[in-house]
Amino acid sequence: MGTLWVIVAVTAFVVGVWILVGRAKKGATESSSSGPTVTVTSSGPSPERPTADTGPLTAAGEGAWVLNPKAPLPLTVVGASREIAEQLRVLLHTPGTWSVKQPEVTYLIARHNLRFKEIDEFVAQLRPRFAAEVERQKKASIEWAGASELDRQDLLAEFQEKAIESLGLNHNAFNLELLMTGELKHIEDDDRLLDRFAGDSALYSLYLGQLGRGGAVVTVATGDYFRESWEKLVAKDLARRGKDIPRPLLLDGLRVKDLSEIIAGPKKFARKAKAIEAALALPDLDVRLEKKVAFREMFQAIPPEGLDVAAMADAFAYADTIARVALITCYTGVRTLLAIEERKEGGYNAYEITNWDDDPAPACAQRYLKTYDRLPAKRPPFHVGCNCTLECTYKDD
Repeated sequence: MGTLWVIVAVTAFVVGVWILVGRAKKGATESSSSGPTVTVTSSGPSPERPTADTGPLTAAGEGAWVLNPKAPLPLTVVGASREIAEQLRVLLHTPGTWSVKQPEVTYLIARHNLRFKEIDEFVAQLRPRFAAEVERQKKASIEWAGASELDRQDLLAEFQEKAIESLGLNHNAFNLELLMTGELKHIEDDDRLLDRFAGDSALYSLYLGQLGRGGAVVTVATGDYFRESWEKLVAKDLARRGKDIPRPLLLDGLRVKDLSEIIAGPKKFARKAKAIEAALALPDLDVRLEKKVAFREMFQAIPPEGLDVAAMADAFAYADTIARVALITCYTGVRTLLAIEERKEGGYNAYEITNWDDDPAPACAQRYLKTYDRLPAKRPPFHVGCNCTLECTYKDD
């Protein structure tokens, strides 16, 4: 199940980045004169004001740095130089677009094998409970003992999903299951590949996501936001283009309807495999293809020789989850600090705990929509990855 999940997770992430970065680019002109904003994905908060003062980068031992000492839940990065820690601090605490910032944070974590002390502690606290619940379900299952290996994988997926629910945390905001089952690994292959991208985190994310799709052929038209990125991959010998793509793979990227029109024969094809077989037998296949497709618009990511792509996808997916947890935690802390300042300046007489998607975790639900006359002693984020927020409000006298 692990490899399949990694492929799905990385692919979904990259597709999300494609859509959201495109939107960010489209709206750049409109927002350029309106001041800095924080724009996030649909599962996060809405546009917000400039960031709050979360404090200076603070040393916390060799290779350890507190990124936001004034935040309600400070994050400590471990294994970083001062320069890298400062890059992280800026990314996590300045206004920007999450769909753009998350690949950069992920890249730094993967490239330098960074950890966060508070996230490690969070995982260490929850994993024993998660593992114990999975084992309890195995023992209670009447199917597990006699199940085949494939059936056990399916059962295990069900057990893990129920174990995640038992933890009482909102796992819609980030991939809690991957935190419970994965780990941040130092993979030399990953470092070698990252070096080839020279810090271009968005391009690396695009590439690894496409490898996760099995190197499927995609059509990228002129003017498409990612056309230049694909051309960069071709220049790095990490993608094929047009007539360099093996014909079976290129044909597999077409619909059965398109293949039938290319073949232009009396036979009707219901299955793509049969249609591809017939098309490959055509002596003038390329001539016919040129009338149907633009070869220059066809691209296919190819894996680098001698590198373990599955292991790299695994490591990158985990780093990406860590990045998202860090972003959520830092943003929630900023929201809390801004609310405190807002009450001082705006004449509000109370606070209220809310939630981005109106679906607080059971562990946070006791505070959800509760109103406080004074600043509560416990305030968001209540744990790493918490998506509750502190809001200013009015309370009737």
